[in-house]
Amino acid sequence: MEIKFKKVNDKVVEPTFSYNNAAAMDLHSAEDLVLKAGQQAVVKTGIAMAIPQGYWGDIRDRSGLAAKHGLHCLAGVIDSDYRGEIQVVLINLSKENYNIKAGDRIAQMIISKHEQVKLQEIDNIDDTKRAEGNFGSSGY
Repeated sequence: MEIKFKKVNDKVVEPTFSYNNAAAMDLHSAEDLVLKAGQQAVVKTGIAMAIPQGYWGDIRDRSGLAAKHGLHCLAGVIDSDYRGEIQVVLINLSKENYNIKAGDRIAQMIISKHEQVKLQEIDNIDDTKRAEGNFGSSGY
């Protein structure tokens, strides 16, 4: 599959794949900023994409940034009809400020196929063994 993208400004690093079989492409920051401890920010990537109909982009944490620096993505659905600049909502869950420089890898995005579902309201839902078992219902 080929996905077309455009750079929104001149300083942008295009998405990259760290390894040949990587499931996700790395997204790079298009700006410098300090993400203070406990703070969240919307970080620009400087790119827009034409994701094909029937697919979507799923923005995820970069595992190294999450494990070593407590950076976590808060939002992450990029619909196929969105054509604006892709931005990443990051929160710094650590007790240390984190410096982001333009060009740094800040998140990753997986392109996945999806099916558009139709919803139908009914009066009763089929019962299952789990039924209304909620958080922790299968154990810890």
